[in-house]
Order: sequence, then structure tokens, then C-alpha cells
Amino acid sequence: MMDRSQQTRNEPLRVLVTGATSGVGEATAKLFAARGARVALMGRRAGELQRVAGEIDGGAHQVVTDVADADSVRNGVRGAIHSLGGLDVAVNAAGVAGYAPLEDLDEHRWREVLDTNLSGTFYVAREAGLHMRRAGGGAIVNVASDLATMGVAGLAHYCAAKAGVVGLTKALAVELAPHVRVNAVCPGPIDTPMLRSGLDAEPDPVLALQQKQSTVPLRRFADPEEVAAAIYFLAVDGTFATGTSMAFDGGTSAA
Repeated sequence: MMDRSQQTRNEPLRVLVTGATSGVGEATAKLFAARGARVALMGRRAGELQRVAGEIDGGAHQVVTDVADADSVRNGVRGAIHSLGGLDVAVNAAGVAGYAPLEDLDEHRWREVLDTNLSGTFYVAREAGLHMRRAGGGAIVNVASDLATMGVAGLAHYCAAKAGVVGLTKALAVELAPHVRVNAVCPGPIDTPMLRSGLDAEPDPVLALQQKQSTVPLRRFADPEEVAAAIYFLAVDGTFATGTSMAFDGGTSAA
């Protein structure tokens, strides 16, 4: 059976986006909605979910969920499926970061990043993927990172989590085939509030920005909307892609 992301879309796609309160998640939810999808926004901050929903024509369903909590995800995904009347696409964009040199990388910081970025992706993909398989098809896109294949001092927890997302994507693609496609996008630096907050913490934020951009061969950061377009392609148009991890990093992984 052909999955719904491959058929002629006489009916709106039903899409769940995690991390929908800012950055890539917010941009992705708005892009799908602008292209006619019915969208469920998942995130921890009810106020921000309401804001994003209010900026989408026709509104969007709001699901307050902590992706690091398996029970919260189970209830949240099931609630989204009920609200949407099914599920065709799930986008895992929820993530946290934070610089921590090894001597400061304690168990709490390690678990916070792994629980959200890796375990959270697994919990949502498991619930969404099993539903899609029972329903006959669908697509999952996980947001990984160029750091999945690169080492950066002070980001051991983040690198490990994103490398895990790439491995998880491959395993789920095989297990959920042929009906459910699972792919990942691996962005380089994205101009999001999370990145800007890190730069603002530097002694000279302007210099830090220039130095960071100089490490990107294209000499700039991606806009969240550019990454959202790559996610849309993998979810909807890339109908022969599964198990892939698309580099979308301005050349950082090629340098």
C-alpha cells in the first residue's frame, strides 16, 4: 500500500511537529500549514504553543508534552492522532543543547540532552511509527545535526545524542518499511533562538558570531525556513528516500 505522503493529496496531510514553539519546529509547522496540512503542535510551553497556533491560518491543535517523558509522549501522540483524525507525518524537531566541558558534564547535563534529543525522538517515532504502520503508511523526519558525524569539545552530550538520532533513523527505516519512511535532516548552524542565546553568552557576541560563521563554507547560518523546506521534501516529495540522513549544513561536514 502506498503511504499517504505519496498519494495525490485530495485530503490535507495530518502532521505532528515536536519542538513547535520556536526555531525549526515552528518554521516546519507553519510551512506544512501554509501548504494545506492540518497540524498538531507539540511542546512543553502552553503559552508559546498558543502563540504559534494563533499565527497559523485556521489555527492548529496544541499538545502540551514533554518529549523526554515516555508516558507524556504516549498520551500526547495519541491525543494528536485523535484530534487530527489520524497521522501522516511526524517531525521530531524538539531539542536542547548547552556547552559543557568534560569537567562540567555531570550526569544531570548528560541526561537532559540525551533524554530530550535522543530518547524523545525515539518515543515520538515509536508511537507515531506504530500507528502509521497499522494505518498503512506515513513518513517520519528526525532533526539530527552535522555534529552527528563531527566532534566538538564541550558538546560531547549533544554530539552523542545526534549521532544516536542518525542510527535510530536507519534502524526504524528498516523496521517500519515498506509502508513508513523514516529519514533525518542534519543541519549545520541554524539562526535560531537556541544558537543566538549561546552566542550572547560569549564575552564578545559580535566576534563570536563572525567566528562561527567563518567556519561555514557558505559563510552564513541557515534560516529555520530553509531547514523546514528540507524536512518537507523528505516527508512529502522524497518518496524513494528512507533511512537517509540529508546533510544540510552549508558545507560544514565537507570541510
